[in-house]
Amino acid sequence: MSQRAPSAEGVAAAAKVIARDVRDTPVLRSAGLDAAVGAQVFAKDETAGPIGSFKGRGTDSLVARGVPKGAPLVCASAGNFGQGLARSGTAHGHKVTVFAANTANPFKIERMRALGADVRLAGEDFDAANAAAKSHVARTPGALFIEDCDWPEVAEGAGTIARELTEADVMFDAIYVPVGGGALANGIGAWLRHARPGCKVIGVNAAGAPAYCNAWHSGKLIATEKVDTIADGIAIRVPMAAALAHLAHNLDDFVLVSDAEMVAAMRLIHTALGRAVEPSAASVVAAMLQRKGRLPGRVATVLSGGNLTAEQRRIWFGG
Repeated sequence: MSQRAPSAEGVAAAAKVIARDVRDTPVLRSAGLDAAVGAQVFAKDETAGPIGSFKGRGTDSLVARGVPKGAPLVCASAGNFGQGLARSGTAHGHKVTVFAANTANPFKIERMRALGADVRLAGEDFDAANAAAKSHVARTPGALFIEDCDWPEVAEGAGTIARELTEADVMFDAIYVPVGGGALANGIGAWLRHARPGCKVIGVNAAGAPAYCNAWHSGKLIATEKVDTIADGIAIRVPMAAALAHLAHNLDDFVLVSDAEMVAAMRLIHTALGRAVEPSAASVVAAMLQRKGRLPGRVATVLSGGNLTAEQRRIWFGG
């Protein structure tokens, strides 16, 4: 694993190796969404991909560019990155082991196993599962620990989202990005600093999991004691030094949104765009709603995932 920063050149390289079915996701528009946030919104729909989230971009890039052939791959995941690594890794002959929290989304666990991963449950949150994954790697000769925010190839794969927007001449003055480990924000930021240097890149955290927001604003790596949010994809207690160092260059601002704001945004997205997205994905629209009246005229965002259980769909959308 390299500690180099994600780069625009790396994003361009990733675009050449990621699978066709994860590329060129649609950009959704809605007059109702525009009116609700007070700006023109361009929403890149990553729920349209084969695993229902953007994560396959980064894992395809990683497997093609960053890891030795055949090496066993181990990660911790709330579910979406694990699906991506299972799909990309097993397709290229890697054994993939994913550690997830005991509280992880059962639909995502089922999907990771269906895609070929050995899924092991450990701990009560992502960071506990992450520690269990590291311990497993230390006991497993030849295994590689894949912490998505720590591999530039993963961030660069995610950055192809921004590259597709700019290559399609979608014009926007700011982009709102959910921040879990930071790979998505760092990849998007790395590309836009090159292709659209005037564009603002805004990170979003859940108010109940503010570790990266706090660290970005303070410059200090301070873990939170717990997370308390419905947004499992961005529920991180412990910020990573390398990811934070890159975010210092790739983000212009950071916003916190509450669970209630995310639920309202999920319902707005469902009504306006016809997409049922996860709370993490809705966090960006929640941030736009929070900043209504202060947004530039054109904003982009990423609908980062839509992997919900039937019970979650019933509770949040009444379906």
